[in-house]
Amino acid sequence: MAIDRRVARTRTALYDALVRLIRDRDYDAISVEDILREANVGRSTFYAHFTSKDDLLKNSLERLKTLLVATRDQHRLATQEGAQTEAWDASRALFEHVHEYTDIQLALAGGRGDAVLGEALSEVLADVLRDSLPAQTVEGVPRELAIRHIVATFYTILHWWVRGRRDIAPVEADRLFKTLLVDGLPPAWRDAFVASFGEPANDSAADGNRTTRN
Repeated sequence: MAIDRRVARTRTALYDALVRLIRDRDYDAISVEDILREANVGRSTFYAHFTSKDDLLKNSLERLKTLLVATRDQHRLATQEGAQTEAWDASRALFEHVHEYTDIQLALAGGRGDAVLGEALSEVLADVLRDSLPAQTVEGVPRELAIRHIVATFYTILHWWVRGRRDIAPVEADRLFKTLLVDGLPPAWRDAFVASFGEPANDSAADGNRTTRN
């Protein structure tokens, strides 16, 4: 259901006010009263939409989710009509969005706001995936487990990128994400990992061990 324009304007004012305040002071030091003054919104209006400052931060990503879904739907429609369009790429769009708001990510780093925003961003990707991946278990892997694996890989690279490798462009961070997700570790690292943990025992060896113990 579409959101009423007045509601949308109010939420946007609150989202933008919170972003401005985060750029100005520590997240934990920001109060709901600070947000109300910055957005010029009344207390009753705020609590009609959000339960807390954390809830406001979490829901600020609804604009990103709306953009991703709209872009996906436009791509699907264009494809159905036979138009030649650039492939829809949710992960690249997410990396580009984070790049645009890198200062917010860094301002929140290590605090409660960091966890709130990270969880919200992960849920945005998870929701998009739930609407895109097959509903059933595939090759013995449950869909929700696959989604969580994708989200965890994405967030790991996102964290590494924002905190330490901001010299890398969003498209390169996205390439690393897809490489690790689709191809896995490079053979040399995969072999080193297997060697460090030992080769899995074969059935006959395992049977022999069980016989010996018995």
